[in-house]
Formats: sequence, structure tokens, C-alpha cells
Amino acid sequence: MKKRHSRSAKKLLSASLAVILLASPSLLPQSANAAKKDPQPKGAPTPVVELRVMETTDVHTNLLNYDYFKNAEYSKVGLASTASLVDTARAEADNSLLVDNGDLIQGTPLGTYVAKIDPIKDGEVHPVFKAMNQMGYDMATLGNHEFNYGLDFLEEAYDDANFPYVNANVYVDDHDDNPDNDQNKFTPYRIINKKVVDEQGKNHVIKVGFIGFVPPQINEWDKANLDGKVITKNIVETAKNFIPQMREEGADVIIAMAHSGFSGNKDNTEDVIYSLSEVPGIDAITFSHTHKVFPAKTEKDLDGLFKGADGKPLPGVDNVKGTINGVPAVQAGYGGGSLGIIDLNLVKIKGKWSVADSQSSTREIYAPTQVEPVQSIVDAVKADHDATVKYVNTPIGKTTDDIYSYFSLVQDDPSIQVVTNAQKWYVEKYIAQSKPEYKDLPILSVGAPFKAGRNGVAEYTEIQKGDLTIRSAGDLYLYDNTLKAIKVKGSVVKEWIEMSAGKFNTINPNKTQEQPLLNPVFPVYNFDVIDGVQYQIDVTAPAKYDKDGKLVNPNSSRVVNLTYDGKPVDPDQDFIVVTNNYRAGGGGNFPGVKGSELVVDSADENRQILMDYITEMKEITPTADNNWSIAPIVGDVNVTFTTSPVAEKYIKEGSNISYTEKTDSAGFGIFKLDLGIEPVKVQLLGLNDLHGQLDTDTTVAGRLAGSMEYTAAAVKQRESTNENTLLVHAGDMIGGSPLISALFQDEPTVEVMEAMGFDVGTLGNHEFDEGIVELRRMITGGEHPDGKGTKGYDGMNFPIVAANAFDKSTGELITKPYVVKEVGGVKIGFIGVITQETPEMIVTKGNENLQITDEAAAINKYTDVLKAQGIKAIIVLAHNPAAQTGYTDKFDASRIAENIDDEVDVIFAGHNHVYNNRVVDNKLIVQAYSYGSAFSDVDLELNPVTGDVLKKQAEIVTVFQSEYIPDAAVSEIMKKYEDLVAPIKAEIVGDNLTALEKAYPSTDSQFGDNGLGNLIADGMKAAMNSDFALMNGGGVRANLAAGEVTFGDLFAIQPFGNVLNKVNLSGADLREVLNNQITDRGLDFHIAGFKYTYTFDPLAKTGKVVDIFLPDGSKIDPAKEYSVVVNNYMYGNAKYGIGTLSDGLEIGSEDLQATLEFVKSLPRPFEYKAEGRIVKVTP
Repeated sequence: MKKRHSRSAKKLLSASLAVILLASPSLLPQSANAAKKDPQPKGAPTPVVELRVMETTDVHTNLLNYDYFKNAEYSKVGLASTASLVDTARAEADNSLLVDNGDLIQGTPLGTYVAKIDPIKDGEVHPVFKAMNQMGYDMATLGNHEFNYGLDFLEEAYDDANFPYVNANVYVDDHDDNPDNDQNKFTPYRIINKKVVDEQGKNHVIKVGFIGFVPPQINEWDKANLDGKVITKNIVETAKNFIPQMREEGADVIIAMAHSGFSGNKDNTEDVIYSLSEVPGIDAITFSHTHKVFPAKTEKDLDGLFKGADGKPLPGVDNVKGTINGVPAVQAGYGGGSLGIIDLNLVKIKGKWSVADSQSSTREIYAPTQVEPVQSIVDAVKADHDATVKYVNTPIGKTTDDIYSYFSLVQDDPSIQVVTNAQKWYVEKYIAQSKPEYKDLPILSVGAPFKAGRNGVAEYTEIQKGDLTIRSAGDLYLYDNTLKAIKVKGSVVKEWIEMSAGKFNTINPNKTQEQPLLNPVFPVYNFDVIDGVQYQIDVTAPAKYDKDGKLVNPNSSRVVNLTYDGKPVDPDQDFIVVTNNYRAGGGGNFPGVKGSELVVDSADENRQILMDYITEMKEITPTADNNWSIAPIVGDVNVTFTTSPVAEKYIKEGSNISYTEKTDSAGFGIFKLDLGIEPVKVQLLGLNDLHGQLDTDTTVAGRLAGSMEYTAAAVKQRESTNENTLLVHAGDMIGGSPLISALFQDEPTVEVMEAMGFDVGTLGNHEFDEGIVELRRMITGGEHPDGKGTKGYDGMNFPIVAANAFDKSTGELITKPYVVKEVGGVKIGFIGVITQETPEMIVTKGNENLQITDEAAAINKYTDVLKAQGIKAIIVLAHNPAAQTGYTDKFDASRIAENIDDEVDVIFAGHNHVYNNRVVDNKLIVQAYSYGSAFSDVDLELNPVTGDVLKKQAEIVTVFQSEYIPDAAVSEIMKKYEDLVAPIKAEIVGDNLTALEKAYPSTDSQFGDNGLGNLIADGMKAAMNSDFALMNGGGVRANLAAGEVTFGDLFAIQPFGNVLNKVNLSGADLREVLNNQITDRGLDFHIAGFKYTYTFDPLAKTGKVVDIFLPDGSKIDPAKEYSVVVNNYMYGNAKYGIGTLSDGLEIGSEDLQATLEFVKSLPRPFEYKAEGRIVKVTP
């Protein structure tokens, strides 16, 4: 009998278990999937067998302690040393099995040499099996890399193994699309009679079943080798099919040998161990593929693949016992560096064996002490090893500098660049010679850092300056892939990079504690760098895809500033992307890649192409073009990453990488990556509703404010505090202007705006006062056809944007919808909109083809356009009203804020001439009164890389004249026009006894009328000798001070140049018109020649006319026609109904002329006040 291993605790457990079973067999512990057994007859002995299962896996032709890429001994790999561990572990156990879990014949230059350079022939033994045949394997299964060289080579290699192998989920492709008759390509499972000795020294035979699996993705990864020959089915479903069959055939214990890894995502079909462990009937699992170790020595050492977001093992993962959902399991790392062990306690009850207990563990060849290799194995493979060393040291060129991959995960790296350059070189030649129809498409080339610590701290590329050898090429390109090139859209390129960006953890910019950058569960071979485009990765945004390619954050975008040839990548642009068969076939589940048009389907290996490139170039200079980088982060962040401590010697002066002099538990050095950067501070200064009031003083709290020479000075003073300043406006800058501007078609206002340096503005309703044609002239330039403006007028030297103002005659927007301004290196998008009420507020003539669409829809449309350009800072210039609380009307800017994309940051509002500084749905809304009496100062802090707005705040600044010295340039412009209008403006036409304020008729008091409205309405009635007159409240633009009345005063009150229209309305029609002018805002019309009473509910904001009285107190006759004078704006405005209801149109003088003549006819001084023309009554 063999010497028993020292497992006193286990022996005690077994002995105790036997005693317990004799007394109470119902207490027998079961594995999660063991079938329920019948109780053992009382008093019968219960055999207990300890069976040790040993696993090697992912050897990848690492037979000796040697690194072919570094041409040096490497103590952490080597099956010859693993064999020593096997001998020791086997000697410790009475009963043992040795299995291999696949990925044997590929992975080092040794594997390449015997497969490609000097292929083994019939009768020759593959060096892997020269080693394994000495070790006493009981069973093996296949890994995905067994298929890299084709089925013929696989079979030629494995036919010399002196042990069997199994695989259950690879089937012969019979091309009949009928899964019911599919035949396995390999033996799906085997059941062996294992002679064992129990704790009492008695002999037994246990039927041990082995079943093997490989990832079904091999048909994609090795399409060229497997297409039309085999198909591969789902691992879990295959297990469910065969496990019961194995039980029926007498298997006492079933071991699932799955060349598959662990993933917390049970929908993953490549790494399925989590879900495979739930298949009934499996007693133990040996697994592999991901090169991890399970169980780990401590929970801290356990790889993140096995853990949840809380850093703890996922439910069902027991790192202490080494079970997954109660099933004993083991994974033995990579390269022969570890031996996996599952110790099973088997008990026999009523003739059936089952697992009573287990313990899994791993042993390493390099710890706690270095294990010496088995010399006979070293001798057996020496000739193959020597031939490989000689081959890989064949010179093929030179490098002018060192090449290394230590920093390849955190910055653009020459070790990848040389590969992508070679791939592009190959495809350029191929297309020129064989597919010239693709010659005009840009070629991008993809590479990944295959050697970046995946299998330990020593696994990095490091090639010294000087000779480049075949070994160097293998060091740079690890796998035996073949080159493929596919045609994809720019949108796929972007998502390709988004997938790669999953390699990074999400960094909190507000956290100052250390934050690891690299996501350890994301494979390094899936971190694709795409050369040929330029981009940055914003690691403060969450990853869009997880490591399996599953979309987890659909609205996230880590890829920023993605450009090709200096321009943003067009999502619809075609690109040729050079990659390998693994990626093109769907490996890694990169979105949009699988199934793409294959432009180059080469059988040439990427590594051979690299060798050919180096040979032709003779000498390469290893540099990176820095086409990608991790975007700097605004804030004091402490970002670290791990790599080999050797990397310290390659840190260059001025680098943002530094070594912390610390290492983690696996020996990786911890390095700091300085990503901190200061935000870009941008100042946006805004005006709204100037209305050409260049020389208008506004009294605020008893102090004079405004007048544009002061406003210009105030704005320039603020501008001087920040070089990153833009000046914007929200419309109604012209129209409704006083004499100094209106007499010259508002061209003086444009001249002042240009002198102030406006950068962008939008349209207000008053920009349409004289129609679309005149508006276009004001924007683009040209002298007024009637000579009303100035000589040589050349338009506005800053853009006007409006995304919802259309000319129906052409179906096109009247202006551009948006503009992009770059300030401080950051691009900011400005979208303009105008209130949908506009057509109802302006004269119809000249605006017949005006169409205003929904503001929010327009903003969202062009926000999408801006976002597609990578612009994150978006400002809306909205000529829409706003209130500091609540809403003004249904077109309120706050309502717009609630219905637009959250990428919009600020809304400059206007139209209702009030103070606004509030945040609605995270959009900052500002408005600065009117007439230049104040301006908005919006201060932004932006991320200089992503362009995101990090902080925003605003101040509404009142321009008190006493605090500023008038701006010289604007003063000069104003004086020029003041001098021209002075004689006209100064003409005295009357004398007013009391100050009259502009205002709409009021619903707040009993008498709704006011003195100034009554004066103007009386003038209109007198001018046209009509029965009645109606005057819209919005047409009264200025107050009338007490004292002398000048022409300039009256012009300021009525600056629009509207024309009087006399029409006939019946009494009933007049009632309808008066009801039409009562809205949720209150009353609109000033009146003359009659009186009326009305009701108004301030809560419902509704009202209606009650009675209409003639001057003699009698009620108006509904059937009688009366002559009524209005202005042309009112006549043409459909909401009032005047044009529709009336007849007998008669055209009169301009409204200002009527008021002027009427004032001249009045006594001096005259007095006007509210007199009860409009009276609110209680219903």
C-alpha cells in the first residue's frame, strides 16, 4: 500500500463519518447534485474512499522552465516541474487520477515550431506528449487552441498520447440542419473502472465518468479550419443531455472537464462554470480557459471573476472548500505553473458511491519553494526545445530602441504600434494588387497587448535595442492568428473602442483616495487599440459594455474626441479595419464586428506578416503616434495601475507615470498615473430684448441703469476678467426701437452689437416686424431698397441661429439651426429657438410663409447632431418667456427645459423682460430684464477633454450708470446717430400734466384702462373719424414723462410704423373680438368710443365680456355695424379674428402720425388717466 499523505483532519472526518453513518445514515452529507440515496441497513459497514483528482491545464507548450520570448529561464511555467508536483501529490494518496483540461499544443514558439516550421509527421511524437506520456494521465479534454492548426494536425498530435481524451460538444457538420441525427466528432465521454482502496484497506472498483467540453465559439475563432467540417454546441445543454446517459451506463462519479472559465453572468456561453455547476449529476468540475486559479490561497487573492460588485465571492462560490454551488471544482492556472487538486470523500450506500465531502486546492511550482523539473521529461523534449531556441533566435531586422509592453494598457505603445503598422502595410499592398475597388477607403489597424501581465508579473514584452529575431516577433504577437480585414461603418469603430474601454474601472473625479484604473476581469487580449483614428477614453464615465460584450450602460460614452484625419468620425463612413480571425469571427463579442463584410480573408498569420514587415523594413524605430490616450480628469484624483516593477526603468522624464515603490500580493508594481487637469472656465455674457433702445435710461431702485454706452462698458469690464468669454443674445434686439435706431432700420443697433463683439444670437418675434425678406437683409447685409437705412450696410458679423423658424415657400430654415464655438480649446454648441406664438404676434404682411415649429423637438433634434460631433456643452438661446417660479404660459422656457435632452446645460430666455436665474431639470435658465439695463453672466467650468459642463452658475448684473465710464467706441456710434435724429427728436408737440406708464389693460383692479392707452386709442379714433378704436397693449413701447412732449417721446412709444386700418364690425362681432383678446395673460386692447364690463378668474385665468356700452350709457346693438379703427398688425393677426369678421377695409396713416396730430390738438397741458372704460365685475 502506498504511503498515505498527511491528512489527519480528513482521516478523522472519514472515520467519524463512518461512525455517524452506522448510527444515523440519514445524516450523510451530499454534494449539491448527488442523487438521494436509500438508507444503509443498520449495522452494515460503510466504505469511505478518498479519491484525489489532479488537474493540469492551459499548458500551452510550456514544457520547461523557459521563456522563449525572453530567451531565458522562467521559473513560473513548465510541465516538467508540474510533473514533480504530480509525483508528490500522487505519492500522498492511495487513490488518484490525473487529467488535463486542454490548450496543450499551442502558445509558445515551441508549439509553432512543431506545427508550422518543422511539422511533426506520422510516427513522430509531439513534444507535449513526450512529456505527458511519462506522467500517467488518465484522461484529457480539448481546449480551443487545439483547433488553431486544423483538425488534421490535432489528430496527428493526439494520436501519440498514451491516454484517452474526450469531448462531447463538437459534432461532425453533416450539413442537413437536423440536430437530432448529429454525430460527435470525438468520443463524448468515457467511463473507466478505477480500482481504489478504502479507509479500511479494502479494494473496490469505482466507475468514474469523464466528459469534456470546449467553448462553442471555436467555430468563429477558427472558422478557416473548422467551417463545413464541425459544429459546436452549447456546453450546458450538452451536459444536460449526456450526464443522465452516463448515469444510466453505470457511472458512480462524474467529472466534468470543461475547457471553460468562470463568469458571474450565467448567460455567458463561453465561460459557463457557474451554470454548469447547476447541472444535476455532476460530482466534480475541472475547468480552465481563463488562466485563473481556483480556489485561491485566500479570499483576497481570489480573482475578480469570482466576485461580485461588493468584492466578495459570488453566491455559491466557496473559496475555502473550493466548491461552486456545492460542486467540488478546481482551476490550475496557466503554463504548468500550478497543479489543481480535488480530494473527494466517497461513500458507498446500498451499492452506490456518492460524494460525501471534498476539498479543492492548488499547488504552485514556484512557491513556497521552486520545484525541480523531472529530468527524464527535460531530456525527452530537449531536442525539440533546442531546435526551437535556434529558430526563434534567427535575426530578421533591427530596432533602434527598446520595445516593451509595460505601459501598453494605459497609453499608446510602440509594442502595439509596430504590429498595427505591419498589418496595415500588408493590407495596403493586398488591396492595391487584388481589390483596387477598395483603394479609396481608409484603413485602420487593430492591435492588442497580448503580453500585459495576464499570466503573471513576468509576462510582458521586453525587447532590447539591437537585433530583432523571430523570437521578437513572437514576443510582439503571441497567438497563431491569421489576418482578416473587414469593412465597417464609423459607428462600429466607435462601439469597438467602447468595448475595449471596458478594461478600465470607473474613476470618481471627486474621490481623492487611491483608485485602481485597470479592471482585472477584462482580458488584456480584448483591449483593442485602433490605429488610424484618434480618440480619448473618459474613464469617469461608466463602461458601456461588460467584459462579455453585454450592453450594460446604453447611454454611456467613454470614447471622446474620436476623429479621422482631423475631423469627427462620421457614423456612416466606411472603414477597412485590419484584425485577426479571432476578432473578425466574433471573439470577444465586440458589437457590430461579427458578420461584417470580409475584405481580406488571408491565410497568412499576423505574426508572419509582422516578420515579413520587419524583414523588409530592415530597421524599425519603435514609436507610438499617440493616437489614443486616457482623458485627463478634472479634480485631485489618485489613479493607480499595476505592471511589472521592471517598468520603473522605462519611465521617461516628464512622464505622467510614477512608481509608488509598492507591490501587490501577486508581485505587480503599483504605479501612479497622473490624470489630473484644471477645468476650462468659460464666461457667457448675454443680453435679451434690447429693442434698439440704445439711448434709453431705465430707473432701477431710484438709480439710472442701461443706455448702451454704459452697458457696453459693463460687458467689456466683465469680459476682461476671463479670456474665454462669449457674448450672446436671446432675440428681440431690434424692432420696437426708439428714433435713434428705428429711423435707420435698426442698423445702428447692429453697429453697436458688432462694436461690442457679439458672438452669436437668435431671433425674437420683433425681428420679423418688417417680414422675412427684411430680416434676411438685416442678417446678410445690403442697403434698404427704399433708402431708409445707412450707406453700405453689410449685415451682422456674427451668426444668428434659429432651429424652429422655417420659410414655408422653400421648406428650409431661415437661418442656421446651430453654431459651434471653440473657446479655451473646448467646443460649445449654441442652438436657437423662438416662441411658437410668434406668428400670432407679428404683422402678417411679409411673414405669410413663416412657420414656427415646436421648440423642444427642434432643440432635441440638433442636440443629437451636436452630440454626434462629440459636443457635450450645449447652450440654448430661446426667445421664450420664463418666470422665477412656475410658468408664464405653455411656451415657457421652463417647460422647454423639462422636455429637452439633459445634455443641454443653459437656456438664455427672453421675451417677457424679467429677471430669471433658476435651475429647472438641471438646466440653468437666465434672463436679464430688457433694454440693456442688465446682462446675464453665466460662468461655466468645463472638462477640457470631454467638453462636459462640470459646474454652472449665473448672476444677473444691473448696469448702473454711476459705476461705469461710457465705452468710447459705442458712445461714438451713438453720438453719430443722435446728432442725425436730434432735430427731429427734439420737436416739442405737446405738454403732459402727469406721467403716463406703458402697460397692458389691467385685471388687477376694477378699472382696467390706463391713461397712455386711452390717449393712443383716442388719437386713432380721431384720425379715422371712426365710432370705436382698439389698440394692442404690446404696441405701446415706452412711458410718457410729465412735461414737454417731443416727437422723440412719441416715437419711442410707437416705433413700429404700423398703419391704421378702419373696418366695419357688428356689435356681436365686436363682442367676439373683445373676448378673443382676453387670454390667460389678461387683457390686451386699449379702447376708445365705448366701454365694456368683463369677468376674469385669476386662478383659471379665463374671462369674458359681460356688457358693451355706448358713450351715452346704452348697450351696443349686436346687429348694427360700427366703424372700428385698429392697426395693420391687429387686422392681420388671426388670433383676434378682426380680419375675418370685418369688412369695408380702409387704409389710414401710420399710427405714430395719428398720435402726433392728436397730441398737437390737445390743450397744453393735457391730462389722461384711467377713467373706467374697462370695468371688471363679479359674475
